[in-house]
Amino acid sequence: MKNNWFLGICLWVCLSLARSVWPADPQVVGGVDVAKWRGFNLLEKFTVARNAPFVEEDFQWMAELGFNFARLPMDYRCYTEKEDWRKFNEPALKQIDQAIEMGRRHRVHVCLNLHRAPGFCINPPEEPANLWTDERALEAFVAHWAMFAKRYKGIPAQELSFNLLNEPARASREQYLKVFRRAVEAIHREDPARLIIVDGMNVGRDPITEFVALPNLAQATRGYHPGTISHYQANWVKGSDKWPEPMWPQVRPTGHLYGPAKPEFQSPLVLRGGFPAGAEITLKLHQLSVKAVVAGVVDGKLALEKTYDPKAAPAEWQPDKTSQKYPYWQPASGLRFQLKLTVPAREVRLENRDGDWLKFSELGLEFPGGKARAWATDLSWGRRQEEWQVTDDGRLLPPPGVAGDQTLKDYLKPWREISRQGEAVFVGEWGCYNKTPHPVALAWMKNWLELWREERFGWALWNFRGSFGILDSGRADVQYEDWRGHKLDRQMLKLLQQYLAH
Repeated sequence: MKNNWFLGICLWVCLSLARSVWPADPQVVGGVDVAKWRGFNLLEKFTVARNAPFVEEDFQWMAELGFNFARLPMDYRCYTEKEDWRKFNEPALKQIDQAIEMGRRHRVHVCLNLHRAPGFCINPPEEPANLWTDERALEAFVAHWAMFAKRYKGIPAQELSFNLLNEPARASREQYLKVFRRAVEAIHREDPARLIIVDGMNVGRDPITEFVALPNLAQATRGYHPGTISHYQANWVKGSDKWPEPMWPQVRPTGHLYGPAKPEFQSPLVLRGGFPAGAEITLKLHQLSVKAVVAGVVDGKLALEKTYDPKAAPAEWQPDKTSQKYPYWQPASGLRFQLKLTVPAREVRLENRDGDWLKFSELGLEFPGGKARAWATDLSWGRRQEEWQVTDDGRLLPPPGVAGDQTLKDYLKPWREISRQGEAVFVGEWGCYNKTPHPVALAWMKNWLELWREERFGWALWNFRGSFGILDSGRADVQYEDWRGHKLDRQMLKLLQQYLAH
């Protein structure tokens, strides 16, 4: 008897020590390991214009290919009566019931999401009311989730979760907290065990520490950063058709050439590599303060010097109306500094030899017979120029000591930190539009997948079938495989399958 008592005490001490040394896994919420989620967004009710029943083959094929998660981004107008957001349409709700049942049959977790909610949608058109400020819209939003909670009470959290609102934005922290606390309380009043996912503030960029302590709740980020990769030439993103063709790893040269008036920042942009004769380096000018004299120095010899002075050449410049405090200038039309090499070279230096500063928004490089490449620049103030290595095919490599995926790591940093505080984190959407070159898309996706695997973050690609997905994506540079009546991007599928294990 004494021995049993002693063994019991030893076991209790060991378990206590284990809990203190190995804390609970933050990715396990209400018995659900969200780190294991791997899947896609299914868009049948993404907009009221589409509003179709969900397709069982999607669930079946996802499961066959090794995936276990389906997020259903929905427009609330798909399941409510027209002009009455508090009156629910039972036939439409039955189609959502069917999707949940399809998930259960094929062992695919289903996550319901309001992509358009009463009072808010990240996409146009704007809602007639404002979820963040209109109590009527907030009451409707809460009523929708209370309805779903009551309707699906009893379905295990392992099979169903609620993602309250897609990519909240244009709200203060107080407004954000008020809306989501009300919805979480309403859901858990009906069904305390329901797993809830809340997207971070500012389009899913920023996690919220106030939610860490709440039970049965995870937070969701996004995998679209940088947008110049994920949304290149996306017709719904204004100006994306004018972005430089993306490359990965992505580099962003400093976009200032400071002159003698800013000695603390004055420094040359240095490019080193094997430049053939006929290579052309260009700067797309963006803004000017007073005057600048830009010099192109090739292997130590001055090759070109160009003065930019609005007083001397008023036709080339116009006042920058965005500048309120100082009289800055911007090009009246496309203005570029262009340096074409007449002989092979090993080093090109671009520097501002006179005046204050000049901004350029794009650095371009083209080798004879090669592809013209361009890099958007970082226009933030106060960064000195750097030295860049140029490959034989005209690509820029990140400076020494700078990781090629540093911009992804910077984006992920707050999510890593909140995960360390005990919050479960999930990537609710990510992917790359079909106009980004396929090799670039795959390299960028692989970098994200590596980082998420390190952190044990699950993910759901936007989408399964469509312009971001593995089926029928409409890319011009992919050799598709005919697969069950669809066009399969086998390379992308294989990449995703490499990261199914968590």
